[in-house]
Amino acid sequence: MWLIYSLLLAVVNAQSPCDGVSFVDRGGWGAREPFEIQNLTRKPLSFYMIHHESEIATKCYDDDSCIEQVQNIQYNHQNRLDYVDIGYHFLVGENGKVYEGRGWDRQGAHSTGWNKDSFGICIIGNFNTASPNAKTLKAVRSWIECGVERGHVKENYYIITHQQSQSPGLTKGPGNGALDIVRKWPRYCSFENSGEFPRVNDIVISRALNFCKEEFSASSTASTYLIEPMISFCLLLIYYL
Repeated sequence: MWLIYSLLLAVVNAQSPCDGVSFVDRGGWGAREPFEIQNLTRKPLSFYMIHHESEIATKCYDDDSCIEQVQNIQYNHQNRLDYVDIGYHFLVGENGKVYEGRGWDRQGAHSTGWNKDSFGICIIGNFNTASPNAKTLKAVRSWIECGVERGHVKENYYIITHQQSQSPGLTKGPGNGALDIVRKWPRYCSFENSGEFPRVNDIVISRALNFCKEEFSASSTASTYLIEPMISFCLLLIYYL
């Protein structure tokens, strides 16, 4: 009885992943108004896509410099790339804070062909060689789980990176320094766009979903084969002891 009570108490007192993130909304970083708003028409989504911003932003470690970098990215997206707003849904600095880009409800402009089907999370700075620091990675992981908890993302979601979503060689984002870590995360999917189609379309998205489902199904089956003998061994050990 005491064990059951302890487990229930642990569930009740469990901290939400959203609570573990220092979140800065658009007003907090001084966002300019979007030129146009296009809402997502279907949720929850299946994919998170991880980016870095290597050309127009540098790594930031304190609040003032991170706000400056997010503002620079929005300016570049709106004034040079002709986006209606900053392209990413969220951005994360190496101060460990998450900055609201387009947020959970608006369609992004972070990866051609995938903007209706994925939330784009940008790690601020260049990670072609160096890896993001621990605070950054913790914030990204927590925010990913937060999106699931709040119902914006499916529970059986998948994580891919920008370079996987496009034709081979088109982009290196989020850089090998980040990719080496992201590919070890539990929901990472190793799908690669083959470049068979000149433009990303629903066929590619469908192939990605099918690939990821099969990959995780195979992984789950393999885990079952490993776990079942371990359970049997433990039960036998308990019996003979």
